[in-house]
Amino acid sequence: MRSFKRLGGAALGLALLAACNPETGSALRPVPSQDLLAPGAEGVDLSHHNGPVDWARLGTEPFEFVYLKATEGSDHIDPEFQTNWQAATRLGWQAGAYHFFLLCREGAPQAENFIRQVEVRPGTLPPAIDLEQAHNCQPLGGREAVLDEIRIFLGALEAEYGAVPVIYTTPTFHAEWLAGEGFEHHPLWIRSLDGPPGLPHAIWQYSMKGKAAGVRGPVDLNRAAD
Repeated sequence: MRSFKRLGGAALGLALLAACNPETGSALRPVPSQDLLAPGAEGVDLSHHNGPVDWARLGTEPFEFVYLKATEGSDHIDPEFQTNWQAATRLGWQAGAYHFFLLCREGAPQAENFIRQVEVRPGTLPPAIDLEQAHNCQPLGGREAVLDEIRIFLGALEAEYGAVPVIYTTPTFHAEWLAGEGFEHHPLWIRSLDGPPGLPHAIWQYSMKGKAAGVRGPVDLNRAAD
């Protein structure tokens, strides 16, 4: 049982080194996921679809990290994000925020939407972009045009937060859109429900039907790579 998800000594040291003096005006820098997540660490990802979270009860589960949906497209804000983000960071979770990228919208305003909502703190996991076809819209322009907008979005987040964003995706989307297109330096967070992903990854989402105290209904379960 773990009531708080505090960082271990080595990871905490890295997280504190990543922070800067606020008087300089520089942003606090998240630590790369491969340096912050212990091999095999378990985590969850949450959005408003999970409803209000009882963080005290969730804290009794053996999870080490959480990713929270912050934004979608250029104007949607997850209604539970700020509540969840403040609770998770206050309680010492290794927390990150993600954006659901709409394929029919330009990258720059989507990045602006995310940056307006997500405050960076010491120990914050790198921001993540959710790239998938499910629940998405018809791609804007051709394939190359969409890829350019994704690059614009990722570049804006990297410049703002000082960390390489994580790409959440599926094996199919990766093969059809991302493979060989210059995204190899981005850590991958792969949804693979039938077994381990068949490609290098930092995080594996292995279930969308998990159970967790303090959360109603099914929960997405994730595991850091060994």
